[in-house]
Amino acid sequence: MEHRIYFKDNPWPEGHPLKKFIWSAELRSGEVWFHFHLETAGYYSERDIDDDEDKEYESDWKAPIVWGNYHSCTLSTNEWHNGGFKICSEEEYSLELLDGFEIEVDRNSEGTGDLGDLAFHIYLLGHDAAAKHKIKFVRIGRSTFSIEWSGKIAQAYAGDYDFKHDFNTKINGVAAPCLSHLVRKL
Repeated sequence: MEHRIYFKDNPWPEGHPLKKFIWSAELRSGEVWFHFHLETAGYYSERDIDDDEDKEYESDWKAPIVWGNYHSCTLSTNEWHNGGFKICSEEEYSLELLDGFEIEVDRNSEGTGDLGDLAFHIYLLGHDAAAKHKIKFVRIGRSTFSIEWSGKIAQAYAGDYDFKHDFNTKINGVAAPCLSHLVRKL
């Protein structure tokens, strides 16, 4: 099954294919922290949209030409900063714990607060902001999982700090980070 990400009400209701997804982890002071790094293919990679440059759209979010200016999306906890999100203590970590595990990340992010402190940074229509993540892990194999992930985006690059745009994705068959391979950080 092809992995896709959907940005609600953007010019591509069929979503965008993912070209890269990396799930990694690290230990911080005895706690397991996860990192996700997601990259899409180019916005126009599957379908061109004939866009009349004189047509007015109600927002940049709906304008194909604006999306085309930024080419593709990167949503990451470690591309531009060392973000990530805490899962549990090192002693608690197991594949059994992850099966059905749900977490909310940056759920109370509002307004013009310090966007640098968010777990994820995003390049979408410029360097925007992503928060209010809901992530669920479902075990589908011995050490592989399906990840159901949704969240909100603010067009911070354009000066709009309201998290009003939705995204979601489901990624199947991803290997869980092995505890013995975790990077230890103090």
